[in-house]
Amino acid sequence: MSLVWGFLVYVPYAQALSIDTVRFGTHPDKTRIVLELDQPTDFKAFVLNDPYRIVIDLPAYEWNAGTIKKPKNGLVTDLRTGKLDTITSRLVVDVTKPVAIRSAFTLPASASAKNRLVIDFQVVSANTTTDEKKKFFGELEQQPAINPAAKTTNVNAKIAAPQKIETQTNTITPARKPTETSKVTNPFTPLRKPHIVIDAGHGGQDPGAIGINKAYEKNIALASAKELKKKLESTGRYKVSLTRDRDYYIKLYKRVQIARAKKADLFISIHADSIDDKNVRGASVYTLSNKSSDAQTAKLAARENRSDIIAGVDLTHEDKEVSDILLDLAMRDTMNQSKFFANTVVSTFKNHNIGLLRKPHRYAGFAVLKAPDVPSVLLEIGFMSNRQDAALLARSSYRSKVASALVESINRYFQTVEKNQSQ
Repeated sequence: MSLVWGFLVYVPYAQALSIDTVRFGTHPDKTRIVLELDQPTDFKAFVLNDPYRIVIDLPAYEWNAGTIKKPKNGLVTDLRTGKLDTITSRLVVDVTKPVAIRSAFTLPASASAKNRLVIDFQVVSANTTTDEKKKFFGELEQQPAINPAAKTTNVNAKIAAPQKIETQTNTITPARKPTETSKVTNPFTPLRKPHIVIDAGHGGQDPGAIGINKAYEKNIALASAKELKKKLESTGRYKVSLTRDRDYYIKLYKRVQIARAKKADLFISIHADSIDDKNVRGASVYTLSNKSSDAQTAKLAARENRSDIIAGVDLTHEDKEVSDILLDLAMRDTMNQSKFFANTVVSTFKNHNIGLLRKPHRYAGFAVLKAPDVPSVLLEIGFMSNRQDAALLARSSYRSKVASALVESINRYFQTVEKNQSQ
């Protein structure tokens, strides 16, 4: 997502700012981060929680810092960097505990050192983080009415493999634009794998659709979710979570909360519905829209969204709360990413000879797709009301085929994400 973030004081140099080195130091009462820069600069630094992180905004810079040694105290887990707009960049330091900035200042270049930005921070109790979020350090001014806590488009940090040298056993290499001698091939590394949350639709007292063969949608969805999880984990490329791994019901809005709490990079909700026309068959993929793409999709969304009512839950309050989030312009980027993934699934399913509806990518206001910051799709892998689809979905071999196609789709999606992040 992108923010419109400006500054009033700093006049940009003809040459872009460069971050040449980032290093950490640990002291009994604080941790220090030092950024070595090729020229003087203004900055803005502050902390955020949920998750805990330190944010440093600077005029747009080139990243030339290379490998970074993490502090030995285990406080810092990752670095992420990206542009807020054409004139401002952001560096985010992910930490494991609530922290407060105690001082932040710049030092001019000398005969033996470059220009430096120095930030000292220390661990604090969780109940003090609200006050700390209100503190800003530095002179890089923000424009009015901008929320500094909003998520930005960023490059996920690349964590370098452990080095043989004892002092280099825990290092970080944030991704930067490839050069002739340096290429970032995988910003997601073993310490920062893409996290995929798979949601098996329905469950518990809500069986979902009951197939023409008397099979329950909730069981088909769970079996398919587990198969996809197994195949994704076997690649070694992803961290995978299920919203449910047994036969119980989860409120729709809580499925969204699970994806957000886990900081998911992708959310896939698996279903196998039924309709009145028993001749209709094939898979389809849905992304969020306030307006359904067709009448059939509108009915399907309405039926899925009533699942919480079936489970005895009032959806009204939660749905309005999430709907308000849709007003945020930042939601558009998430929706665009969701659409891109949906189209990738459609093309991959075609290549794997998996039957699809005539218009396989559709739009509707599914409640489970309303995470404002997680690309999300709802996948209907077939129709329980169709005899052929119901028979296929009952076969583990077919569910395995669908899972394999989804793994390929996910691989293609994240390859594109990684390519965009490295540019």
